[in-house]
Amino acid sequence: MRQAKARGYVIGSGSDRVRSDQQRLWDIHGIDVDFVGGKHHLDEVRNQFEASRYIHIGDTDVDRYYAEAAGFEFLHVEDLNGVSSALAGADFFDWLG
Repeated sequence: MRQAKARGYVIGSGSDRVRSDQQRLWDIHGIDVDFVGGKHHLDEVRNQFEASRYIHIGDTDVDRYYAEAAGFEFLHVEDLNGVSSALAGADFFDWLG
C-alpha cells in the first residue's frame, strides 16, 4: 500500500467495519489513506476520485456485488497470490496498468 500511495494511487477501504475501526487499522500501520467507508458506498468513492481504473480487492461475494455495482473491477484476495507468482519479479503496478 505504501508503494501504491507513493506512486499516486488513490487508496482506502470500503468495508462492513465501521469507519473508525478501518481508520484505526490504517493508522496502526502508518498509512495515510484517501478514504474509508462502507463497501456499499463505493459509488461515492468513484464519484469523488477521477481514475482510469477502479479496483476493489475483497474476499466475499458481497464484496464482488458492491464493487461491480459501483463500476469497480473486483479482485479476490486469494487470486493476488497467483498474480504475484505469475509476475515473478515483474512490477505489480505495471500489471495493474
